[in-house]
Amino acid sequence: MRSHLLTEREVAALFALHHATRGSTSAHLPEHAILVRFRSDYRGYVADALEELARHTEKYVVKHPTRTEMTYQITEAGIRKLQELRLL
Repeated sequence: MRSHLLTEREVAALFALHHATRGSTSAHLPEHAILVRFRSDYRGYVADALEELARHTEKYVVKHPTRTEMTYQITEAGIRKLQELRLL
């Protein structure tokens, strides 16, 4: 199986989402709950990385719209990717 390459920003965003959800695949977190884990000058990059992860063909992250904001959910593929990168 061929490994899909992720940028450092995407890996950091995926790891932060996993840490924020405590590994739960059913938890939906608002974007600001993930971005608060990064320095303020990196948050724009991380927000873009979350969007890229949601659009990725492997679907590491799922976007879930709510009434007021967009929330994100990590998938099993995202957890497997972090395990493949030996971050978990």
